[in-house]
Amino acid sequence: MRKVTLRELEHFVALAEHGSVTGAARAIGLSQPAMSTSLQELEKALGVTLFVRHRGRGLGLLAEGEALLVEARELLARAAELEERMSASSDGSAGRLVLGSLTTAAPIVVPSLVRRFRDRHPGVDVEIRTGAQAELLEAVASGALHAALTYDLGLGSGIRFVQLADSAPHVLVAADHRLAIEVAVGLDQLVDDPFVMLDLSTSREYYTSLFLAAGVSMRPAMTVTDLSLVRSLVGNGFGWSLGNHVPARDEAQDGSRVAYVPLRTDVPPLGLGLACRSADRGPAVLDAFTEFARSSLRFPRQLED
Repeated sequence: MRKVTLRELEHFVALAEHGSVTGAARAIGLSQPAMSTSLQELEKALGVTLFVRHRGRGLGLLAEGEALLVEARELLARAAELEERMSASSDGSAGRLVLGSLTTAAPIVVPSLVRRFRDRHPGVDVEIRTGAQAELLEAVASGALHAALTYDLGLGSGIRFVQLADSAPHVLVAADHRLAIEVAVGLDQLVDDPFVMLDLSTSREYYTSLFLAAGVSMRPAMTVTDLSLVRSLVGNGFGWSLGNHVPARDEAQDGSRVAYVPLRTDVPPLGLGLACRSADRGPAVLDAFTEFARSSLRFPRQLED
């Protein structure tokens, strides 16, 4: 059985509304023979007669035609609505974006970035997921994430990286630490202080490169996997740590005070950006978000300046 097309339904509604082949053809911009053929094909496909033909008085809807008219109008309205939504999605002003982020970066930069993007594009629905570098890249490669805010480390093949900002390393010390007021600090100044290490795979590798470049042995006194716990431990005098994301306030979650001091090092800063699949273009909303993030991603201290 041949399927009925939306075009045939559009012609049918025009015939019902104008009551004649001539009027409907003129309204649609179709020839009268083509309009008549369209009606014949529709009735043949449905296996029913939709109109009664009155010689000299045009067309009259039969009961089957009246029932179809209600359904056809609803279907055409839904099709028009879908077309409108897809048209909006094609320019990035509407749609759905599934965004991943490193757990260390997400609380500091993602909510503000997404809020400001949605202020500009209220038709976009953004879902935020967090994770470690490896799992984010795996999710991007599989298509589970449209993009992930992450570092330019271990990206592998099939991943396209759009750098958004440099993420420079900082030393994290208690607010009353002797180095808290310094403009910059070298690792050689901290060899006698206990090191509290954030023990995530990407962080561990990067910290190792910092210690190697400084010629200082990396001997953590404590390793934890929670950044909030790192700040609280440092704030309570358990040692110092390293971090690449400086939050808006020099305060740990338990209220203890900390200080972020730029690290003096020859190791280049990490590149923070969006990792996407290189095999496909992705939805238009991803392009819109990427362009917005290029010019709008800011760390909290930058937003205050």
